[in-house]
Amino acid sequence: MIMINGQTYFTIVDAAGKIGVSAKTIRAYIAKGIIPEPPVIQFGIRTVKHFPSEYMDVAKRRLERYRTGKGELPEKGSQTALFENVQSTKDQRN
Repeated sequence: MIMINGQTYFTIVDAAGKIGVSAKTIRAYIAKGIIPEPPVIQFGIRTVKHFPSEYMDVAKRRLERYRTGKGELPEKGSQTALFENVQSTKDQRN
């Protein structure tokens, strides 16, 4: 977890702990398109992927569908769009 201007952001290590796998496995899931690309933030001169709870909900559902064989993987370019659609739907509900 990192804090920027009082805002907490969860790292790949935090995400790995919630899913119960290693950070390396999370990277592999993202590379294979099993879970979507997470959003990024600027942290000093670095660009860091962060894993908010909304993202984790989507990732867990996608991973469960993948593990049970009930879901197909989306095309590579649609991963980020999938997460953005979930976020915009949530924003509309609030």
